[in-house]
Amino acid sequence: MSVEVALDPRTACPQCKAVFRGGFPRCPRDGSPLHALTRDPLVDTVLADRYHVESLIGEGGLGRVYRARHVRMSRRYALKVPFGDLAYDAKVRTRFANEAEATSRLRHPNVIGVVDVGETPEGLLYMAMDLAEGTSLAAVIDRDGPMPADRVRRIALQLARGLEHAHERGLVHRDLKPENIILEPAEDGEAVRIVDFGIAILRDASGSPTNKLTTEGIVLGTPHYMAPEQAIAGDIDHRVDIFALGLILYEMLAGTLPFTGTPVEVARQNLSAEPPRIAARVPGLVVDPALEAIAFRMLAKQPAARPQHLREVIGLLEASAREPERVLAMLGAVTVGAGEAAPAPGVARTAPEAAPVVADAAVAAPPPARGRRGVAVAAAIAALLLGGVALWLATRPDEPARAAAVVDAAPAPGDAGVA
Repeated sequence: MSVEVALDPRTACPQCKAVFRGGFPRCPRDGSPLHALTRDPLVDTVLADRYHVESLIGEGGLGRVYRARHVRMSRRYALKVPFGDLAYDAKVRTRFANEAEATSRLRHPNVIGVVDVGETPEGLLYMAMDLAEGTSLAAVIDRDGPMPADRVRRIALQLARGLEHAHERGLVHRDLKPENIILEPAEDGEAVRIVDFGIAILRDASGSPTNKLTTEGIVLGTPHYMAPEQAIAGDIDHRVDIFALGLILYEMLAGTLPFTGTPVEVARQNLSAEPPRIAARVPGLVVDPALEAIAFRMLAKQPAARPQHLREVIGLLEASAREPERVLAMLGAVTVGAGEAAPAPGVARTAPEAAPVVADAAVAAPPPARGRRGVAVAAAIAALLLGGVALWLATRPDEPARAAAVVDAAPAPGDAGVA
């Protein structure tokens, strides 16, 4: 299902080179009249005296991402630059700094990290990240459909290890989805890179959020991949990432998600409905029963019924290759038929007890609609921007939900031929 979302006209400041959406006749920083955007003002310029901006990659709900080359090195980076109409908001600036601080902690082969952050003399905020050039997992699923078990296991293990690294440093992603996962060619097959920790939360040693900028009064994330407690704006922790990884594991095996519908409908089904077995969701498809059982356990409605840490998921995934029957026994799964497994009766499935706060009028826009949901993704880098927000309650209802920055993706409005 694909829903078209109208974009506000883009304008630009000729002085500071910030790009604005609708509603600003003048730049709030220098007072310059804004001009209609016909070409991105940052392309072919040098930002902060060290990044030559080569092209626009794409844009998301809060800004744009560019491909850039360091002027004194051959190395290329992805640059995040927030929209001008947001960059002068104190909360956004603080959130931008928090994102940089959070992601600068990450040093892992399966995670894209931040290498630099700053502000130009003209007032533009920017963040430089490693550039991942490959194909998004979303595009691979669209192209290939269900994946072989060995490939699913390799990808899932790398995802789990990257997320474990983030969790050990107190970082919860909150928007894990195939659009935020890049597959790069590697000598031993393919390397998996997790991108866009833009709506992540930091937790201190006690498990409490270190700031409230993105945790109170709004629901952040992509509805198709939201854990039940996330969809109802409840207390969340690292186990929302485990739920999202379970959905991705299911999707890699089946070639489709457990549920379809509008973002609100899918969020509600994730909240209360049993995910169908893959044999029922895709008749005739035979999948690895141990991997399916792992996915089902990760999709438990109650956080306490899921694996509690990524190291448990890693252990299960590794054991599924060597001792699949043992994994099925550990998870209480019962074999239903050739290639089919289902959770044994009694596995906790009850959703958290809270009234859903998702409502049709509050949803910004549908989540990234790919393949059977309507939008193809080409090659990719870091998914966008400050970050990847598909569901903002009590904020801009007309904001485009797609937040993936992709190489060779359709240019942003007003920039035909730039990217």
